Amino acid sequence: MDSRLTLSPDCISVLLDVHDILMAWRSDEAALLQDICEKLCLSLSFDLVWGGLLEPDTTLSVQGVAGNGAKHIKGANLAWTNASAQHPLKRCIDTLSPVCLSGGLIDLNHPLFKRLSPGVGSLPSHIYPLSLHNRCIGLLGVSTKNQAYHHKLLQLIASHAGFSLGMQQSLAAQYHIQNSLKLAAAVFDNSLEGIFITDTSGTILAANAAVTKITGYDTEELLGKNPRILKSGHHDPEFYSALWHAVHNHNQWEGEIWNKRKNGEIYPEWMSISAIKNEQGQVQNYIGIFIDISNQKKAESRLSYLAYYDQLTGLPNRDLFHDRLNMAILQAKRSQQQVAVLFIDIDHFKQVNDTFGHAKGDLLLQQVALKLKQALRENDTLARMGGDEFTVILQDFVNHNDVELTARRLIGSLDAPINLDDQDLYISASIGISFYPENGDSASVLMKHADIAMYSAKNNGRKRLRFFHHGMEEQLNERIDMERQLRHALDHGELQMFYQPQINLDSGRIVGAEALLRWRRPETGWLLPGQFMPLAEETGLIIAIGEWVLREASTQCRVWREAGWKSLRMCVNLSLHQFRQSGLIAMVANILKEAGLDPQFLELELTESTAMQHVEKSMKILNRLKHSGIQIAIDDFGTGFSSLNYLKQLPLDRLKIDRSFIIGLANNPNDAAIVVTIIAMARCLGLGVIAEGVETEEQLKFLKMHACNEAQGYLFGYPIPANEFSALLHRSAPTKSA
Repeated sequence: MDSRLTLSPDCISVLLDVHDILMAWRSDEAALLQDICEKLCLSLSFDLVWGGLLEPDTTLSVQGVAGNGAKHIKGANLAWTNASAQHPLKRCIDTLSPVCLSGGLIDLNHPLFKRLSPGVGSLPSHIYPLSLHNRCIGLLGVSTKNQAYHHKLLQLIASHAGFSLGMQQSLAAQYHIQNSLKLAAAVFDNSLEGIFITDTSGTILAANAAVTKITGYDTEELLGKNPRILKSGHHDPEFYSALWHAVHNHNQWEGEIWNKRKNGEIYPEWMSISAIKNEQGQVQNYIGIFIDISNQKKAESRLSYLAYYDQLTGLPNRDLFHDRLNMAILQAKRSQQQVAVLFIDIDHFKQVNDTFGHAKGDLLLQQVALKLKQALRENDTLARMGGDEFTVILQDFVNHNDVELTARRLIGSLDAPINLDDQDLYISASIGISFYPENGDSASVLMKHADIAMYSAKNNGRKRLRFFHHGMEEQLNERIDMERQLRHALDHGELQMFYQPQINLDSGRIVGAEALLRWRRPETGWLLPGQFMPLAEETGLIIAIGEWVLREASTQCRVWREAGWKSLRMCVNLSLHQFRQSGLIAMVANILKEAGLDPQFLELELTESTAMQHVEKSMKILNRLKHSGIQIAIDDFGTGFSSLNYLKQLPLDRLKIDRSFIIGLANNPNDAAIVVTIIAMARCLGLGVIAEGVETEEQLKFLKMHACNEAQGYLFGYPIPANEFSALLHRSAPTKSA
């Protein structure tokens, strides 16, 4: 890629004019800066341009100003050495990098600039360093309403001005110590820039040590030779013709050139060639000054890499992927071929991050990228969009079957476990596929449709692939509409709490109520949590909904207790998202305080898998909840993979036997054995047990026989609204207690 700077003719004209000002080599630096400021202000229509030089007393002396408010700041001295490292002036001077003042010169916090009118002082501004040999000698400031100016042009002018002013300062300083010949010799011999002098025919008359260091040629090897000895072959004749045309017509050329070292290595230089004239105005010598910019080029290459490649995996990033997809579409259009776009998403990757941390998550993504790449052809494009999303461009295939085989190969590449720190992780991926031109004729449409197909694959069981069809878009639109309606439901009273009784099996009394959410959706009627809570989890609405549920349930429990059922407890489910939210403890405490409910009558239920993720962190959260007086229960017990060693450390009050085991009590000995084991284990740990999903007398008889404490299910009552539950409590008056 040609990385040479491209400037408009107007910019080149301004650059040449500034160059002429600088090449005058005047000793009056203030006049020179004033000329530059006036030139820039006039030619580029800036509102304010100023230039200053660093003085020996460590102040910045503003010596050149042009534009609105110039009289207020010319001749001012700005102290900067004691400023903080983040102060714009100090940052520009110390880092030798341009600094943007989005709020204008008033950001410098100096009384001087507060004299400027608001229309000038608050204009967006840039400060550019004037430097030589990595040493700042001054600053060039620009304020303008026009943000379309060529930022690179100002950098180049500042660099050139810094070089010229710096050289002049160096020459002037040394002139007062030694005579002009010694000064020239010292500058020539000790300069970090390579300097060679030729006669008018191009024969090298002198070359300094830096030339030898940069090119590898000893001085003796260069003397008497033409600089063409360094020619790399990188440039065409027109390049050199333009170079010498600039020297002959403008006395100077400056720019990037590629030369060749003695060892054959081709490298980039930034070079200035100037014509040196005698008193009669005749050219008597040419002087070339150059620096090796290989390191700068490497830095630019690195920045280019970072702009187009993912740092974590080394794969093309989103921008490069879109460039390649657009190119593939153009090629396919010309050749009347197809292009396939595959959108890959790692299943349950968030759980990996939540469980093992982001560091291991990153290692996993690197391994996934490697496996996916190995499953593709060399000319296929695999990119990382961000997070756990990858995309693929496929070309040169015969039909959809070829693409399907590739997609299945990608899915299969993740079948083997990935070992991270001696721990095997099993993952899978879902893939959505779209085709050009069948599913769209632009990169954005193809990506959108592949993404929709990927979500369809996830919704159909994960570890699957799906080809896009327009029915999927309708399903996605329905999902978006449902999300919108769910947000509306929370704010407009469409959500309602139902309550299911929990029965003490010894007394037959109602001892608790489980709060269960329902949504009366205007279009479809009542929806159960399983029909909308997964969407709430995905969108983050679960946090707001969960808080609402807890507030409603706590308030209702207080109402029932005030009505006389003082021992009634309220059971509320916590999802993984709610349990992991920051501020959970404070949120629960605030709601209980607002509702006027004693914490001992609130029981929070969380699933076994939720409790066992990040066990140490879970124990801290649960201990704090327990310490506040809240009861803790494990829901759906027996369906997870709990470690009994960890389980016994959790501050639990109750285990809830999952309904799947209760259903099988009558005809599945294994389920019966599990239920008996859970009851016995709970008794040994000093925990209560409640069986959920009890629907038959046979199940109830079994649970009583094995001393299960409590039960809930359709046998005792369906989930019902609060008013109906109140009536149920009245019908069960013996439950009332003082």
